[in-house]
Amino acid sequence: MGAQPFVVIGSAAISADILERMSAVTSDRPPMIKARQFFFKDMNLVMQDHTSMWRAQRRSIHASFNIRAATNYHLMQTQEATYLVLKLLRYPEKPFRECIHRFAASVIFRSCYGGQSIQTFDIDPTKRIEELTVEAMNATALQNSIVDTLPFLKPLIHKVKWLRKQADDWFTEMEQEAIRLYDAAVSTDGCDAITLVHDVDTNMEKYGMTKSQSMWMIMTLFMAGQETSDTTLCIFGLAMLHHPEVVQEAQRQLDAVCGDRPPTLEDKPKLPYMEAVLKETMRWKPGVPLGVPHLASETCEYRGYTFQAGTIFIDNLWSQTRDPDLYSDPEQFDPTRFLDDTGALRPVNPDTRADQLGFGHGRRVCPGRDFALNTMFIACAYMLWAFRFDWPVDEHGNKMVCDEDDFRDTTLTVSPREFGIVLSPRKEGLEERLLAALKE
Repeated sequence: MGAQPFVVIGSAAISADILERMSAVTSDRPPMIKARQFFFKDMNLVMQDHTSMWRAQRRSIHASFNIRAATNYHLMQTQEATYLVLKLLRYPEKPFRECIHRFAASVIFRSCYGGQSIQTFDIDPTKRIEELTVEAMNATALQNSIVDTLPFLKPLIHKVKWLRKQADDWFTEMEQEAIRLYDAAVSTDGCDAITLVHDVDTNMEKYGMTKSQSMWMIMTLFMAGQETSDTTLCIFGLAMLHHPEVVQEAQRQLDAVCGDRPPTLEDKPKLPYMEAVLKETMRWKPGVPLGVPHLASETCEYRGYTFQAGTIFIDNLWSQTRDPDLYSDPEQFDPTRFLDDTGALRPVNPDTRADQLGFGHGRRVCPGRDFALNTMFIACAYMLWAFRFDWPVDEHGNKMVCDEDDFRDTTLTVSPREFGIVLSPRKEGLEERLLAALKE
């Protein structure tokens, strides 16, 4: 990285100014030589520069996942939330994270490629993709990437095949997975029209995209979407264990609105506290604490400072979610910070994009944001409607409490370490109610 200038942005207002209001010149990505150029060969949408092809791919995703189009997935997302609660009820011995992971993978897989829910004991068609994703994240972490530290080595690595063998082999296998899933989704008789593959394949010419670009775009969306939803829902579980008063208030509102039937996404406007719980979960422990860096494509100025072309901007979401101008007592988990005195949601701060900083800024904001919020909302609402949340106890009857700051670092994201959780049903005949909901 040498003398390349860095700017770390810890203020939500300044981040909105630089990364949103100046986004015409602050929306490129750093070189990320090993990841972007050697492993993904510039086919990863998240890592690409702000080019015309990047914009075309974004438009194609937006057409399928914008706030209106996202309603097409409501039924599938609700089904998956029902399956999640059934798994947690039937298999209490299974780790909470494992059930959450399967739920997140199933939702994003079905939205991208179609098919049926990935059940508990089914062969997981996403398993190898997840393994390859972890391999790439580990291999391209800065401490494992000498070419990002010493970029003058890049031409040498390009010329010497054995130096780039790991990256070439990885790309070949991941591309084979992308082709397999894309072709299977396109060729399936009666392919579900409500999938990203269907929409993109139908409109490929309209967006000026090739098949290779299309299948890599969808694979990138799957990799990013599965990881972030999984992480947020695990953080939600940890927060509920530490804050029983929040559980109690959320369940009071859920019972008042839904009664004995499971919640739906159509209930969302009547559940402001539940929505505030999700907002606070994402603020309290952001899963991608330093965001994904931006890069200035040309020299620009801000408040008397000149940022040269090539300046890297670190979107410090951890600091922004603790911005004292926005959040008092930021380490406290408090959903009411998003509510007014009547219990309704407060007007959104214009610097926070619907109070959720974790989806990024400006032209790089996550294009699947509305879909992801619906996925996480229905999962959280279902679990709170269905279960009491308790810590497990040891042989002496002592609660086995996990520290709320005991997180693991997975290069770009952070997530809670494994923690025990006891989920006991709140409703008589819960399983029967859930099975009945699946038939409706």
